[in-house]
Formats: sequence, structure tokens, C-alpha cells
Amino acid sequence: MIVMLAAAGGGLALVCVLGGGLAAAGLRTGDRPGDAAVAAELIPGTRPAIIATVRNPGDVPLMAGLTVRRQLLPGWLDGGLTVRVPRRTARRKYLAGAQDTVGVVPARGQAGFRLAVPVTGPVAGPGAQRRYRLTAVVGQAGGRLRVISVPVVSGGPAQAGRPAPAARASDRD
Repeated sequence: MIVMLAAAGGGLALVCVLGGGLAAAGLRTGDRPGDAAVAAELIPGTRPAIIATVRNPGDVPLMAGLTVRRQLLPGWLDGGLTVRVPRRTARRKYLAGAQDTVGVVPARGQAGFRLAVPVTGPVAGPGAQRRYRLTAVVGQAGGRLRVISVPVVSGGPAQAGRPAPAARASDRD
């Protein structure tokens, strides 16, 4: 009996430690007033492109680096929209040279960026569904770097150019 109580107490302590760690991570990466929002839309055609819109409600301009990659995972495995705030921001993958497009978004404004869709492998037929992931590395005031990943899906005539949701945690269901 004492062994079972000790095991239950240890399990409770483990749950509390894990819960506290998740709460701290959520507070760190959570939305704050003035955080940028990213939306993406696929423009179909012979040479498809993705139009990304970065909105900046903050008081200072921000720097945005955007990259588009094909997504190989099926839709049911896709994590959807993600927002991360990395701890180590001096990594090579976050530098401007590693991004396809880099631009400045004015304070209290928005900017649109046109990104070419990567063409790899055989060209799919007209009804084939293509899946892409737009990754926006956004440098904000106070040295805060956010990495926003937005799924962009193409499909047949009914889904062509379906817009992805805005990248704000408060907009997610």
C-alpha cells in the first residue's frame, strides 16, 4: 500500500513538472500585442506562386524572411499552422541568406510578397492536389524572433488557391 502511494505521489510530481514546463513554453511562444500575422494564398496557373501577406500591428518596422517548400506529409499528418519562438536565434537557418525572400514590413502596415513555388519531380495533372508550407521568420521589436509556418493547399477547381488561416494563435479553433 505504501509503495502504491509513493508511486502515485511520484506520478503526480512528474505531471506537475511536465505541466509547468508546458505552461512556461506556452507563455513564451504565446501571442503578444503587436505580434505580426502571416497569411498565404496559392495563385494557380502554369507557373503557380504563393502570395504571402505579413501584417504588422506594432509600432516599429519588422524584418521578414519567407521560404516555400513542398510538403511531403499527407494532410492527416500535417500539424497545421505553427508558431515558434526559438531560443537560439543565431543558427544558419534563421539568417537572411537562408530565406528565399527577405523584406521589411512598415510599422502599423502590411506587405505582400510573391514567392515562386518549387518545381520538383514530375508535373502533376490538372486535378492533382499540391501541398506547400510557407515558413516566415519574423524579427520583431526587442530582438524577438518568431517562426511562423503556414500550410498552403492547392487542389482541383473547387480548392484551387484556398487561403491558409492567419498566423495568430488567437485565430485558431
